[in-house]
Amino acid sequence: MPRYVIERQYLLPVYEHLLIDAPNFETACREALDEIARPWSENAKDDFESARPTTITEAVELPGSAFPELRAIDEEGQAGLGTVLYHSGLDPLPIPAEFAEGDREDEKVGFS
Repeated sequence: MPRYVIERQYLLPVYEHLLIDAPNFETACREALDEIARPWSENAKDDFESARPTTITEAVELPGSAFPELRAIDEEGQAGLGTVLYHSGLDPLPIPAEFAEGDREDEKVGFS
């Protein structure tokens, strides 16, 4: 039976309200995006109600006998799933549109 390493994610908006004094709006926007000038504070909020649906972002199929010791939970001395996914030289699989982010943006996550 084929085995796959799959990365799933949902994008969780984090927001923070900033008060910025600047000579114009463009400068204020640049400063707001500059995380060195304006590092995120402890006042930043996770917005679970606006999270996007879970999507598949990356996947590889493991060749028949490759990584027989691989388990879902990393154990010391074995390759981690992220290492296999991104650094093993395996070709990423094309993600079907129904599981990818682009076609699912209008779906609600339903944390409420």
